[in-house]
Amino acid sequence: KYMADFSAAYVNSIKLPEGNKLGFSPSVGLSWVISGEDFMSEAKNVDYLKLRLSAGIINSDLLIGGYYYYDNRYTTSGSYAWYEGGRSRSGVVSSWSDNPGLKFAKRNEVNVGLEGLFFDKFLGIEANLFYDVYNDQIIRPTAKYPSFYNSFIPYENYNADRYQGAEVGINLNKAVGDWVFRLGLNGLYVTSERTKVDEIYNNDYQYRKGHPVDATFGLEALGLFRDQTDIDNSPKQLFGTVKPGDIKYKDQNNDGYVDSNDEVYLRRYQAPISGGLTLQISYRNLTLFMLGEGRAGSETFMESSYYWIDSNDKYSEMVLGAWTPETATTAKYPRLTSQAASNNLRRSSFWLYNNDYFSINDVQLTWNVPEKLARPLLMKNVYLFVDAQDVYQFAKNRKIRDLRTGAEPYYRTFSVGLKANF
Repeated sequence: KYMADFSAAYVNSIKLPEGNKLGFSPSVGLSWVISGEDFMSEAKNVDYLKLRLSAGIINSDLLIGGYYYYDNRYTTSGSYAWYEGGRSRSGVVSSWSDNPGLKFAKRNEVNVGLEGLFFDKFLGIEANLFYDVYNDQIIRPTAKYPSFYNSFIPYENYNADRYQGAEVGINLNKAVGDWVFRLGLNGLYVTSERTKVDEIYNNDYQYRKGHPVDATFGLEALGLFRDQTDIDNSPKQLFGTVKPGDIKYKDQNNDGYVDSNDEVYLRRYQAPISGGLTLQISYRNLTLFMLGEGRAGSETFMESSYYWIDSNDKYSEMVLGAWTPETATTAKYPRLTSQAASNNLRRSSFWLYNNDYFSINDVQLTWNVPEKLARPLLMKNVYLFVDAQDVYQFAKNRKIRDLRTGAEPYYRTFSVGLKANF
């Protein structure tokens, strides 16, 4: 009914200086089988129920890109001539300063879980809550020092991130006569936050601290410029010549100009919600199996050459929705130009689209050939199957997701097979 587990590793890293090469990484796990308690004897619908808790501290040097980062490194710089140019040698400059106190990055984890079987094992549930803190991450904190000190900024344990979320798995199993049904569902939700970041910006909205680890920053688009009057009455955009039909960006700090200082948080590039589905239906010797998976909560950018057209690029059908004076109120995309469109081809909310989807990855129908039919063929354990992979995708922007430029298209694969023992 009660279980406890303790384990630890005493790790060594050749990437760290003397005195900090060794790190102690302990973990502990506790569990309680609640269904084994006397007070659960009357809970007829509970077959098994267990609560568990685990925690650990993991030392890691995986984020150290190479060796001797703790030492003062030097490299060559430039070429210096003498003897009327007949002789030359490279100079020597510092790459970074030493840090004898450099140590492991740490990952602190806490996990609370629940496992259960209910209704004569018809329903199975496994759920977990997790909270992870990644601290003492190894970087060169350039924002802490004046720019003239750049060549002597050491690697330090500085940045920190936090992850938290939940995952749930549900299994349903039921037999009715010759029919057997099995359904599996799982879901994961993850959120993150950068809690300590080496950074310095002029405006509060530019700071990465407090945003997700996978945050993307860019410009906030306000639509397309209607005409020259609209341009004249708007903050000046500093990404090249602007004409009617170009993308209009918001001046976040109200300084009268739109530049890289006006980039704000736009999206997470990893979906916070993901999940999967397995379905199996059997009737006597026939079995139908299906596998699907999906994601939700993320957006991505239309940044391929299919959408980003300027100069003498080849045109796609996207140009049919490009801005013209006649379509100024209905155009979906910026104007076309034979010149560089540097203002339009920037990461911004204009090019964002919803990237949620659910796809049926695999469908298979299997027939377990009866022994009386397989025996004359001198075979046993014979299975015939028909299989389809990458069957279908449900997505709001499926056409955009399926688009492939400069590469092979996505495939659907169909196969018929036989498996047998002789």
